[in-house]
Amino acid sequence: MQIMKSKAFGVFLLITLLLTACGKLSDKDQSLTPEEYDEIGIPDPSKLWNHEDYMETCEILDNLKTFKPYALPKKDSKRSGIYFSRIINPDNLSFLLDETTPLSERAYQIQKYIEIQRLLIFIYTNLGSNEQYYNRELIDLYIFSLTIAQSMLDLGERINESIEEEDLKMQNRFHSIQNLYLSMVLFVLENQKKTSLFKEADLEKLTDFLYSSVSVNSGWIESDAAEDIKLRLQEIIDNTSSEHIKNKYSMLIEAL
Repeated sequence: MQIMKSKAFGVFLLITLLLTACGKLSDKDQSLTPEEYDEIGIPDPSKLWNHEDYMETCEILDNLKTFKPYALPKKDSKRSGIYFSRIINPDNLSFLLDETTPLSERAYQIQKYIEIQRLLIFIYTNLGSNEQYYNRELIDLYIFSLTIAQSMLDLGERINESIEEEDLKMQNRFHSIQNLYLSMVLFVLENQKKTSLFKEADLEKLTDFLYSSVSVNSGWIESDAAEDIKLRLQEIIDNTSSEHIKNKYSMLIEAL
């Protein structure tokens, strides 16, 4: 599973630098209706999406944002919520559970989703703006990104235990998957520091997910990476007024 770690992290860093903390745009729902999304070619949200569906969606939404920057599917919207729910639905990764497909083939498939989550975060970010209209959606996209990375880790562990010839060829790539996961964690934590961009309830939801995710993986995280994570956790603790976040991240620092 060859991952372009440096390229992905570079894009994450660019988005991080452009997510500057200031006020909020109105939460008014300006998204399209299901009929309008259907007209411009967004895949059916009632079915599982594959990689091709995601790529088609990213291309359409990127073009839509150029002309109607606030018309993307929104979380919990009566008009477009079903589309955003499909975008971040982990069931779209259910191909990883298909035991009739070789592990190596599933690895090549999930690798493609790194580009998907990068594109989605890019599309939903108001680049160069002091405000983030899609602040709630970004939180869920961060969680979806970490879900993809965790899926890659889980699959990589299975490949490491396999004796199939194609799997043996991939086993030396597991370290790059771990690095990709760590890069995503640091990227998300760096953005979580910008507390004025996001709603406290959403930040607490993100905190719970990160706490569970990093705790599960703490056994293999090396000391240098752990120190980087702890530094960002402490910065968040210092910047937040949420006791929930402070308590969770204090416990995570202790665990690391």
